[in-house]
Amino acid sequence: MAYLQNMTPKDLTEAINRNVPLFISAGTIEYHGSQLPLGTDLLIVEGLLRELEKRADIVVAPPFIMSPNGYMVSGPEKGTVDIRIGTFIEYCSEILSAYKKMGFKKIYVLVHHQGGNIKRYLEIALEQINSYSSYEDNGYGWWTDRKTVKNDCDIEIAPAVFGEDVLKEFFGHGGEGETQPIMALYPELVHMENLTDNEAWWNLSVTDANKQDADRAMQQLIKNWLEKLSK
Repeated sequence: MAYLQNMTPKDLTEAINRNVPLFISAGTIEYHGSQLPLGTDLLIVEGLLRELEKRADIVVAPPFIMSPNGYMVSGPEKGTVDIRIGTFIEYCSEILSAYKKMGFKKIYVLVHHQGGNIKRYLEIALEQINSYSSYEDNGYGWWTDRKTVKNDCDIEIAPAVFGEDVLKEFFGHGGEGETQPIMALYPELVHMENLTDNEAWWNLSVTDANKQDADRAMQQLIKNWLEKLSK
């Protein structure tokens, strides 16, 4: 019942009545070095939610897979897909608005992407939702008429990875910092044998990645999230 696309209307109603939070992962498709999958950012969040779903009462929605990345790390010839900022904001705004109208009281959008741009775009999408909701619910000139804006849904754009020890192990683009969470969650997707002598500068630390540190940091990250949810 934890995955929105698998739920019946009855399941959905029961989850909303219990104030179960909704989680959405946001990622991108781009080059992360020869050893990692193109969807590394997204897979880290999806894998984390898979583990949280086993341990906590949450609902997991389909992810925001594509996002603007400005072709910063490579062109499409290495697998990177870039979409327009406006397209991303409009899409996310409409989807989040629909979840809000379903009745969810708490929505987390989890992001794992270096640079912070995806988080900024999601925050604009959220502001757009709040602006539209204000006059849709209260009419034009609601502020002039001294009407109170009712906000019964808290949408939080949050980093998927947090905690001092975890950030030390899971920070960066490609390299050690993103190879280790993939090692912990999807070891079969890490292909060290694909590394070349011509890796990008940001990927050179990959040789420091190890499964033991990866597993320890992932267990700590899961613990951090369970503690956050318990509060």
